[in-house]
Amino acid sequence: MAKLLYSIKICLLDHQIGNLPPGTITTRHQVPKLREFVHFATLIYSNWWMTCSSATDAPWNDLKLIQCLSKYEAVNQIVSNSAVRAFRRHLWYLTTEMVPLALFSTKMPADERRALASSLLAIKPDEKLLAPQNRFGMGFGKPKFPDDISATTTLAQLVGPDSWYTFHLLQLDDSFLTEPVEKWPDHPAFQTSAAHILAINVINDCAERGVKLSADFTASAKSEEHYQNVLQVVEQDRNMKSNLRKRSLEPL
Repeated sequence: MAKLLYSIKICLLDHQIGNLPPGTITTRHQVPKLREFVHFATLIYSNWWMTCSSATDAPWNDLKLIQCLSKYEAVNQIVSNSAVRAFRRHLWYLTTEMVPLALFSTKMPADERRALASSLLAIKPDEKLLAPQNRFGMGFGKPKFPDDISATTTLAQLVGPDSWYTFHLLQLDDSFLTEPVEKWPDHPAFQTSAAHILAINVINDCAERGVKLSADFTASAKSEEHYQNVLQVVEQDRNMKSNLRKRSLEPL
C-alpha cells in the first residue's frame, strides 16, 4: 500500500517531473508504466484490499475479483492476463471446502445465498465426511482450485461433496438451510454457526511470512534504520537459498 500511495503521488505530479534533474525520482518513459500500475491498483486492487479481512465475504470477494480482472482486459490486456494468471494460484476460498463460508456473508445477494444453500442440500451426504476427497495427494493434500471460472460462474456452481466436510469439521448446524434466507438471522442454528465462522481469520500467506520475518528480527535491531537493513539482508539471504528447509538455512 505504501508503494501505491507513492506511485499515486508521482502520477499526480508527472507534469513537473520534466523540470527535475534526470534520475531524481524517475524517468519520463517510466511514468506511463506507473500510470498503468496506479490505474489498476485504484480501480481494482484497493476495492478488494479493503475488505479482504472478512472470512465470510472471502469466497464472494474472490469470485467477483477474478471476474473483474478478466473484464479489465478491455482496459489493459497485458495487466489483466498477468493478474488473472497470478490470482489463479491463490483461489483458496473458491475451493469446494471454503465456498460454504459465503452463506454467512452480508455482501452476497439473498438469491445467490439461496442458490448456494439449494446446491448444498442437493448433495448432502448420508454420513459424516471424515476427510476431504477432492485434494491432491492422500486425504489432506493441497485443495484443488477451480479452473473453469467464467463471467457467469456462481458460487453455487462451485459446490461439491467436500463442501459438507467444512460443516462437519466446524460442527455447524445446517438446519437453517431449509428456511428462507430472510429468516436465517433469527434462526438459532444460523446464529451459532455464524459466530463460529466470524471468528475465523483470513490468512494471506505472503503477508503472514512478512509479519513473521519482522517479528523474528525486531530484537536484533538498535534503530529503525538498522532494523530495515537487517530485514533486507535476511530477505536477500533467503532468496539466494534453493529452498527454505532448516538444513538449507545457515545461522545468520
